[in-house]
Amino acid sequence: MTSAGTSRRRLPYIALALSASLLLSSCGSDGDPGQGGADEPEVSAEEAAAAAEQERLEQVEAAQEAALSAPSEEHRERAAEIVEEYSTEELAGAVLVGEFAGTDATQMAGMIQELNLAGSIIMGGNVPRNDLGVDTTALAAELETLAGGSADREVPAMIGVDQEGGLVTRVGAPLTEWPAPMAYGAAQPAQDENDDDDQADSQEASQDDAELTRSGHRFLAAELAELGFTASFAPNGDVTVGASDPTIGSRSFGSAAEDVSELALNSIRGLAEGGLSGAIKHFPGHGSVTEDSHQTLPVQSASLEELRSRDWVPFEQAAEAGVPMVMMGHIEVPALEEGMPSSLSAAAYSELRDLGHDGVVVTDALNMGAIVQGYGGDQAAVMALQAGADLLLMPADVRGAHAGIVAAVESGEIERSRLVEAAERVSALALWQADLAAGELAAGPGAELPEELQPEPADADSTEDADSTENPDAAEYETATEAAAALSRSAITLVSGQCEANLAEEGIVIVGGNEQDRARLTAAAQAQGITVGTGAVVNLIGESSAAGGDIAVALDRPEVLTGADAPTQIALYGRTQESFQALAEVLAGEEAPGQLPVAVGEQEVGYSSC
Repeated sequence: MTSAGTSRRRLPYIALALSASLLLSSCGSDGDPGQGGADEPEVSAEEAAAAAEQERLEQVEAAQEAALSAPSEEHRERAAEIVEEYSTEELAGAVLVGEFAGTDATQMAGMIQELNLAGSIIMGGNVPRNDLGVDTTALAAELETLAGGSADREVPAMIGVDQEGGLVTRVGAPLTEWPAPMAYGAAQPAQDENDDDDQADSQEASQDDAELTRSGHRFLAAELAELGFTASFAPNGDVTVGASDPTIGSRSFGSAAEDVSELALNSIRGLAEGGLSGAIKHFPGHGSVTEDSHQTLPVQSASLEELRSRDWVPFEQAAEAGVPMVMMGHIEVPALEEGMPSSLSAAAYSELRDLGHDGVVVTDALNMGAIVQGYGGDQAAVMALQAGADLLLMPADVRGAHAGIVAAVESGEIERSRLVEAAERVSALALWQADLAAGELAAGPGAELPEELQPEPADADSTEDADSTENPDAAEYETATEAAAALSRSAITLVSGQCEANLAEEGIVIVGGNEQDRARLTAAAQAQGITVGTGAVVNLIGESSAAGGDIAVALDRPEVLTGADAPTQIALYGRTQESFQALAEVLAGEEAPGQLPVAVGEQEVGYSSC
């Protein structure tokens, strides 16, 4: 792969040469810079140098963004060459991601090798644990075994996981714990278009939040990649409608489509910078249906016009920017195809392609209730592939699904060209991710730009970190813990009550939550100098609404505060130690800087009592 990586790194040189040529031609007539034409203002040497530097930095940014967004043409061409040699049986395996039980990956690795499977997913039951939490040494060995299943082929196995942060965290401590994705939405400030000063401040804060979102996901991905993961099926591009959304909730960035779009794109870019391929999910939008596809098939009753103006906005913007994967959910959309889950509907895949996505489309897990209740496991895999899916995630029986695909191709039920197309996309994705993780591209972990494209130091004695020359947009957060703490502090929201009031002057009594929640708040409060065991009653509320207490704290989704009668109400968006540290600071009188990313009762998006 070295030669491919070298030729990819030459692309910015070509772009730079072209831009330099254009710049010179614009600086004077007859190729003589400094001699302006009759209709052109004269450009000084300093202005020309500044313009050239700006152009150079734009080329750096463009090269990085392209490297992070999706497989290159070279990846696709190489994938096509590889797939061209596949038998039907190998093609069928190349579009399947299996699962297994327990923490022994030996049999799964054997199946990856035998069936040429695209890879395997790690669920909670696959994660080995010890008294301190996740046994990272054992987990790394398990993932190494899985990777060994593809050791004799050029296309590496995908080793995926659902790692969103908050409630959906498969691999916990000692890896960094992250608040719910909605915390990023709470840290996203509302903009007041009628106040120029406020708008400028808001835009600057929005840029800071974008950096925090990108940094947080980069750190999350780097820790997973170090263990051996190659993909995370995240982030959520779902736009939640709030309390009537039973499934997504705090897994969503919020209920404002444009904010969700920006945060989802920064998230998937951050995952790529950390070395993982991500997948924006769940098209056609799971945040506005009132049933859970894990149990049954939700029906999306909205019109296409409504969907295009809300649910599909993040997916359209992601498609335009370029992302490696989009996950297709199990949702019936009568406006597209009545009576059919979107994951099995050609109309749904066509709609997603029409939005501009040309990368991998992966199904949501095919063993979920929305599918297994109405379709045979083997047939569902065939139907999804036939409809337009490229990667089939967790069929109820991977061997049965494999056999079903082979039989469907041999009988003509599925055109071989459709299977080849899917296998090529999946293989190109795997080749891209391997190069990304290895530092072979213009961005990603360990990537080094050519010297000519690196920003010049401020002076000869500059002592900037090496990372700042490798990446002009290097994160201001030096560690994952620092980024997680910054997220928790910037997200905490005062929904009701007096801002910057010392709520714990007489101490606090902690009720609600689980044992770990109470222990973490106790430790955080004591570190803040707050007495625990007497004083104001702090009621920790999880996914269910609960009344009572002097201070109601929503740990996950803030909508549960609608049913609280406490005079002071706080949205926390997480149960990490850093979240409770932020809570202790607010209880002691610090400002709660966050703003609601979703309506809570009569309080609208963007509201805060501070």
